[in-house]
Amino acid sequence: MSERRQVSSPDGSWKPIAHYINCQFEQYFRDESGLDRKNIQDGRVHCCLYFLSPFGHGLRPLDISFLRAIHDKVNIVPVIAKADCLTPTEVQHKKEKIRQELQENGINIYEFPECDSDEDEEFKVQDAEMKRSIPFAVIGSTQVVRELKDKVFRGRQYPWGTVEVENSAHCDFLKLREMLIQTHMQDLKDVTHEVHYENYRAQCIQSLTRTGARDRSSRA
Repeated sequence: MSERRQVSSPDGSWKPIAHYINCQFEQYFRDESGLDRKNIQDGRVHCCLYFLSPFGHGLRPLDISFLRAIHDKVNIVPVIAKADCLTPTEVQHKKEKIRQELQENGINIYEFPECDSDEDEEFKVQDAEMKRSIPFAVIGSTQVVRELKDKVFRGRQYPWGTVEVENSAHCDFLKLREMLIQTHMQDLKDVTHEVHYENYRAQCIQSLTRTGARDRSSRA
């Protein structure tokens, strides 16, 4: 087993985000523990899209520090930004390097559930392809490109050609959108509730139990 690298955050910039996630858990725990449980508002963070730089050879020290700080609090989905800066071969090498470094540093990301045996083959193939795409390599653009008269899309124009945001041959944007909105939204919520929130809830109950025991001991 590879030894984990000890990396400290250069500036602690991840702390406000970790604090926000904890605050949402705290609010939900208070509402759940109250008398009126019928209208609980769920503000918990069910997914964190963590964007990684396309430059460099893998994870930066800040990436490792940030991901370690929140990986047991929220479902992390790593995303390579500005994927049009890389060739298809470079994208694959980048993905392999990031997956390797995530494992070496003991960082847990969102795990896709196994397909049910009764799912149709087409869905199983799409799900397997989606899993292989982690981390998703995406391209963003607010520019509307017109090619010919009948083709309008969001993309980026370069001297050597045009990149389409919603073209699966160019990037993983469609896979990411499908995963978040269509196929895995409920599972993200279930993992948040059954894993991340339950861990937080257990820690709160243990803390309250220890506090109560100390109070009883001091009175005795």
